[in-house]
Amino acid sequence: MSKLMSALVNVLLFAGYVLVEALAYQGFLHAPAGIDPLLAGIVAQALVAFVQALLLRWMLPTRYREPRFWTLLLLWVLCTFVPLGAGFVLLTSCLWAAWFPGTRESDQLADVPRPEFVTYLVSRVSHGGGARLQARLINTQVSSTDRLTALVAIQSMPTRTTGTLLRDLLADPIEDVRLIAYGTLDQAENEIMQKIFTTGKALEQAKDDSERHAINRRLAELYFELVYQNLVQGAVYRHTLEQADRYARAALAIDEKDAALWLIRGRLALAEGRPDEAGQYMERALELGFPRERLIPWLAEVAFLRGDYAQTGQWLATLGNAAALPTLKPTVTYWSS
Repeated sequence: MSKLMSALVNVLLFAGYVLVEALAYQGFLHAPAGIDPLLAGIVAQALVAFVQALLLRWMLPTRYREPRFWTLLLLWVLCTFVPLGAGFVLLTSCLWAAWFPGTRESDQLADVPRPEFVTYLVSRVSHGGGARLQARLINTQVSSTDRLTALVAIQSMPTRTTGTLLRDLLADPIEDVRLIAYGTLDQAENEIMQKIFTTGKALEQAKDDSERHAINRRLAELYFELVYQNLVQGAVYRHTLEQADRYARAALAIDEKDAALWLIRGRLALAEGRPDEAGQYMERALELGFPRERLIPWLAEVAFLRGDYAQTGQWLATLGNAAALPTLKPTVTYWSS
């Protein structure tokens, strides 16, 4: 019954639509004396088009009526510039959509397969996606496709955290795994070596002490980056440490108040197993105003390597807000218990 009433209302509205269109043409044919008939027709059509827009809007499905202002504006423009025909086209389109609804599926929704629970990796999985990916990579029971997918995924992770794993994968039985691991390491190393080469050329053309200090500092940081990202080993590792320290000393010879360079020298000394020298360099950085909270973990490591465990705990106890960092919290908790 409600559908019949709705259809009847629509028929009456459409009849009204045709009627007001006829009135517009009547105004066009019988314009008052002294008024241009074309102008009178346009004005009459614009006024009648607004009434038609209201009628057509009521005839549209509910979901097509919003937003109200823009819907009315669109209908008014259509009825103004396409008299009578606009209404027929619009109503025909609505009827067609109602009788023959679209069957195309939305591309915003898609089904995904249920994730599989790999039981034999439970003991090796910890918090964080990186640990899960690495656990999948080093387990040869996983299919080669899954391992390659995990290897591609960790390429976006810092080489600092994946360098050791990638080197282990250089001896993997699957050739594609070996190639991707080698390519990732080689690309990371080449990027830094290219920067070192360019910066070394700039050092040869430096004109004053300020420029030489900045370039030497940059070279020390780049060589240290090779060590930090686990991109060098063996004799190359020791050579890289020596080069980083050489450029750091050259920069400090120009400006000995560069606190960041003293920290770099301290970390280089730690990497070479010289905790006493490392402690001196880091204390010098602290005196020059390097942020205390960033130095304390390194000073604690120096104290630990010296065997001064009481001092290690004291340093970590003064961390303050930095102790809340996820990487430091377990260490601080252990030494404060």
